[in-house]
Amino acid sequence: MLKKSLVAVAAMAAVAGTAGAAQADDVVRVVQGAAVPIPVSNSGYAGTAAAVAGCADGETRVGGGAVVTAGNSHAERYNLSASTPISGERWWAFATNTDTANPGTLQAYAICAKVVKTSVLTTP
Repeated sequence: MLKKSLVAVAAMAAVAGTAGAAQADDVVRVVQGAAVPIPVSNSGYAGTAAAVAGCADGETRVGGGAVVTAGNSHAERYNLSASTPISGERWWAFATNTDTANPGTLQAYAICAKVVKTSVLTTP
């Protein structure tokens, strides 16, 4: 039974595979936002939640994504409705839950890179 439903931006998947090596240089890192509960559906309306992850000062957001974790084996009841960059070097996500008994969880991720100043490179 599928307990998790993962939806993320392609950049998230690409960087996550190399994040360990990148983090050693402290140039690129994946920032996890707080896990936010997605409440149960009530009176015919889906439960909703929003989550945010952000980069530290001096970093630039280069990507991001989000994960929705189902509260039961019916992953189709838990939907990631939006996952997008927002102002302030942050990543925002929005999710819904149509299950009437089990809350889910939403977590946003931001991929952050330090801006490094380098001298101009010239070719011989």
